[in-house]
Amino acid sequence: MINRMLEEQLAQKIADSGKEMNVKMFLPLDNLFRIFSNDDYFAVAIANAFTWASYAVNNKDNYFKFAINYLTTGNTASLMEVGVFSGQFGPEKLISGLQGWKFIIDQLGKQNFQSCSAGELYNIQNECLLIANQKQPLGIGPWLFCAPFKIVAIQRNDLWGSEDLDDVLMPLGTKVIRGVKKLIQQGCTYTQSLDINMFSEEEGGLKEGIGTAKLVQDISKKIAKISKTRVLHINSGLYLYGKEET
Repeated sequence: MINRMLEEQLAQKIADSGKEMNVKMFLPLDNLFRIFSNDDYFAVAIANAFTWASYAVNNKDNYFKFAINYLTTGNTASLMEVGVFSGQFGPEKLISGLQGWKFIIDQLGKQNFQSCSAGELYNIQNECLLIANQKQPLGIGPWLFCAPFKIVAIQRNDLWGSEDLDDVLMPLGTKVIRGVKKLIQQGCTYTQSLDINMFSEEEGGLKEGIGTAKLVQDISKKIAKISKTRVLHINSGLYLYGKEET
C-alpha cells in the first residue's frame, strides 16, 4: 500500500496535470464556439465530441456545418453529408450517434448552456440521462453521452470555482480506466474496496457505463478533495496518468 505522503503527492500530480491540460484545451474550444457563435451552443459541443473520439474528422469548414445543421434542424441531407467526414469507426457509427443525440435534444428542449450555473448544468445532464434511459437511442454509449458536458465544462471556465461542477459526470474511455486501475494496484486509499476487475476497458451499454462513470466520479471527488481542485481536472489527470508507461 502506498504511504500517505506519496498518495497525496500522486493526487496533486493528477490534479495539476489535468488542470494544465484543460487550460490548454480552453482556447481552441473557445475559438470553436466563437466560430459557430450564431449556432446552437450545445449542438457545437455535441458535434465536437465526435471529433474527440475520432468518430469524425475535425473539419471546421464542412463537418461541423453539416453536423450542427442536422442537430438543430433535423435536415436529413446534412446527416448524409456528415458521413463523408467519418473517422475510424465509419459513417454508420457517426450517423447513428448524431441521430441518438438529436433524439435527446429534441426531447430536452432549448437550454441556456452559456449562462447556466454548474448546478443547472448537472440538472440538464441528468434530464438528458433520463431521456436516454427511457428510450435507449441507438448510437449513444456512456462516453458519447458524457463528453459534450465535459466540453461545456472546459469552455465555461467561469464554472471552475463551483463545487457543483463536481457532480457533472465526466467521460471515461480506455485511458481513464487504466489510470483508475493503476491507483487500485498501488493501494491508494481513495480506491479502497475496489478491484481492477470492476473496470473494463471495453465500453458497455449506456446504463452499465454510466454506473461505472458514477463509480469513477466518486473516486475523482476523493482525489479532488485531497488536491483542492475540481473533478473536471481529475478526469483529465486520470486520462494522462492512464497514458503513462508503467
